[in-house]
Formats: sequence, C-alpha cells, structure tokens
Amino acid sequence: MRIAHVVSYFQPEFGYEEFYSAREQAALGHEVHVITSDRIFPFKNVEKMLSDIGSEYNGRLRGVGISEVEGVLVHRLKTRYEILYDLIRYDDVVSELGSISPDVVHAHIPWAYGSRESARAKARLGYSLIVDEHGYSTTYDQKRTLRNWLLDKEYRLLRAPRARYTLGKADGVVAVSTETETFLREFYRQKNVDMVPLGVDHKRFKPDPTARERIRSEMGIKDGLLLITAGRLDRAKRIGPLIKAVKKMGSTDVKLLVVGRGDDAYLDELRAMADDNVIFQGFKTSAELSGLYNAADIGLWGKASITIREAMGCGLPIVLLDSPDVGSLLRWDNGLAVKDDPERIAGAIMGMDEDTRRRLGANGRKVVEAELSVNVQAKRLLEVYSRASLK
Repeated sequence: MRIAHVVSYFQPEFGYEEFYSAREQAALGHEVHVITSDRIFPFKNVEKMLSDIGSEYNGRLRGVGISEVEGVLVHRLKTRYEILYDLIRYDDVVSELGSISPDVVHAHIPWAYGSRESARAKARLGYSLIVDEHGYSTTYDQKRTLRNWLLDKEYRLLRAPRARYTLGKADGVVAVSTETETFLREFYRQKNVDMVPLGVDHKRFKPDPTARERIRSEMGIKDGLLLITAGRLDRAKRIGPLIKAVKKMGSTDVKLLVVGRGDDAYLDELRAMADDNVIFQGFKTSAELSGLYNAADIGLWGKASITIREAMGCGLPIVLLDSPDVGSLLRWDNGLAVKDDPERIAGAIMGMDEDTRRRLGANGRKVVEAELSVNVQAKRLLEVYSRASLK
C-alpha cells in the first residue's frame, strides 16, 4: 500500500503519533510518505527542548526538500504563513500528492490546511481519505474565562468550518482517545469514527531493573516510595492535588518526581505549594523518562496522557484522578481511579503494597505489548485504511 501522511508539523526527534505510525507502517513493508511544512511545531522554549535532546538543529526551520527518516520519505514544503500560533499554510500539497499517487491519505487534524487540501483533491486524484483528531479542540465546556471564550469563538468561527469540510469528504475518521471520540461525535455529529489509541514505543519504554537500581542509588532512595508524574504541565493536568496528597502523607520516605515543562505561572504555583518531598525534574528525553519510570514505584496523573501508556510499558502501576476518560486506561486491572481529593489520593497510594504494585504493573506491561504498542496501532490504522478503500 502507498500511504501519504499529511501533517502541518513533523518532528520525529520528539516522537508523536504521526511519526510512529508512519515508521511502523514502513517497517511492515508499505511505501510511506509524509507531506509537511518546512518547520516543526512552535513549542514554547523549543530551542531548549532541542538542546536537551542533543538535536543537530537549534531552531524550528528544517528546509525544503525530500529526506528519508527511518524508512519514511519526508516531503518538506515551503511555508507561506503562520497565524494564530499554529494555523499554517504551505505550498504544493496537492501537486506533491499527485506525484506520489497514494492509495490512501491520512490527514492529521481536520481543520489543518493540508487536511483541507487533501480533501479537496481526493476525487480528482482517486485516493481514500482518512482524517484523525489528536485532541479535544475547543474550550466550549471548560471554565468560563475571557481567554477560553475567545479561544472558543476562534475555533468555532475559523477552525470548525474547515474541519467540517474535511470530515465531510473523509472515508474514515480516527479518534485517539475516548474523549476525542466523544468530541467528534457530539461537536461534529460525526458517525464513522474508529477509536485507535495512541501507541507506545514498547521497545524503548520497557522494564529495566538495572536502570531502576542505578537511578534510585543516584537519587539516594533505597526503600522509600518513589512516585512520578510526567507530561506537559498545565492547569488541565491537575497536578496540584497530587502534590497536596504527598504533603498529606507527611513522610520523608515518600518522594514525588514532577517531570516536564509547561505553563510558567502554573509551575510557579506548584512549586509554591510543594515541600522538599516534591522534586521538579524539567524536560527529559524519552530514554531518560523510561529510566525514571523504572525507578518509580507508582505513577500519578490528573488527566489522560500518552505518558500514562509509556509508564505502563515500563511496568509501572498507575493512580489516576477520576474522570470520564479514565475507564479506558484502567480496564486491564493496571491501576486505580480516585476522587480529586488529596486525602483519598494519599490513601490509595499508601494502600498499595508491594505485591499489588507488582501485579498491577505487570498487567500494564502485558497490555502494552498486546494492544497499545506503536506496532499494534499501525496495524489497526492499516485496517481502517483497508475498510475505507472498500467503500
């Protein structure tokens, strides 16, 4: 099968679904292309992020042309403009699709320029079109603030009409989480939605007893309880209750690692409420993060995140704050859901003895291998492509 992924920004050095899917599909013997802009996503502190991972680049620009990355042909096209943070237009998407002549186009994010162009050219070029949504894209039911109101209006007036056009042309629509699936069905009234969970790089995120022993020794932790939370740190991730739960325990033998970067003002608030038992680690590469998961005893999260599945890959039991999308992450007896209350969180953590932690963690690793790896995700997407081609 000849597959073209169309995505506004492509940054294989940081991973992400569009890279892993393309890489695994190429490894399975398919001809895989990525059509994208000549730059990576406008992350905050992107220069520092690139420096932290030892990248050869020190900025967002990647140049125009075709290169090969782990068996995938990457077509980088010249950017015309970027507005409103991540609305980007780049040249020649349709002509590039014409030269590739794909059997299927997988367009990432329905409102994106490349997705709309892929939808526009579908009938003329004769490919099947799959569109995916990576996240929950509007703030219409979140806290009522002026910023959220403005973001909601911008989404409804500018992005949603583009998305509806693209979705209307799609032969298949993919959601990456139950929350995203609900959003597509309720906000867009979309019916043909397949839920294909984000995959975990199971070869990188795996149990490593040697790393566990080394890192705990370096941190001076012998028999104490080491907790971890990781990912982009913003208010939606609900890190505050996790920090308060550690304070409730009142023990110097319990440490919490908070890994990642995010909103600076929110991070300042978290640091102000934390005591010496909370250690802020900043950004970590995936290799470093895998080691920290192995060193930890329990993973804590306030909101669904791909980092939860990565921790499961390392055999880490998880505790999640209860929410509508938690059930899909805990249905394998791999962790616990608790109310958003520091005392209940603390009770759940202290109630997990070593045997329980070992059992829950082993269940998590097992399900990553069987259902949640990037290889399994790529195969599921291929099944979606095949069904779409039969329509």
